[in-house]
Amino acid sequence: ARRISNITWLTDTSMTLLHFINCMALAYAPYFITYRFSGLSEYSAFWRCVKAGGAYFVTQLCKMLVLATFFPVMEVDEDNITMTAESAHCMVDLIDLLGIYIVLTKVMGRGEMKVLTAAIGWGTAELLATRVLPLWFGARGVEFNWKYIQSGLDSNISLVFLITATSLLWLWNRNDLNRSLLPLIALMLVAITYKPFLFRLLRASLGLGPWMVLLAKALMACGMGLVALQLYAGMIAV
Repeated sequence: ARRISNITWLTDTSMTLLHFINCMALAYAPYFITYRFSGLSEYSAFWRCVKAGGAYFVTQLCKMLVLATFFPVMEVDEDNITMTAESAHCMVDLIDLLGIYIVLTKVMGRGEMKVLTAAIGWGTAELLATRVLPLWFGARGVEFNWKYIQSGLDSNISLVFLITATSLLWLWNRNDLNRSLLPLIALMLVAITYKPFLFRLLRASLGLGPWMVLLAKALMACGMGLVALQLYAGMIAV
């Protein structure tokens, strides 16, 4: 009986570890693939990405100080957070745009290299800060839960949003940009920043499940990504 118990324990441990590895691969593989096949590795951009990741952590520290100073009552349980608190938190997330903008101004190279370096470095640091521990303690649990697969898929969507936002910030900084496009770029940047609030509102008003919310995020990311790509291609062609 003891031998059977040990075999069962080893089987459960192997299955949970395999589930954790699958979730980690689903979350991190797109970042590695983008870095490997976008040309960043050929430009020795690794340490530039590391610096962009460091800028992410500095920015998050600044955000924590702002939240603690101006929104102290926002320290509530995530499941009971109000729409007002969520909106205020998204407003503080505008600091992220400032951080990415500063990273873009410090990275040397062509436009696409600057965008990808800032996005990959920033996004990888965000993954390390927000998803590793939940996956480590959750995906290794005995009970299977789809939310960790959804978290991995959501990280892929976040990468698209991040590259889109970084591209828009790069366009915003261009002196030869058509000024009539600035309102569109600003609207898209605000929409990307406020997407947690928008999707929480959508989920609450329409009663959407997590998979439908994930689909809505993917559609929004693809739509905004295509618009940003069109704007970027038009700028390059000029």
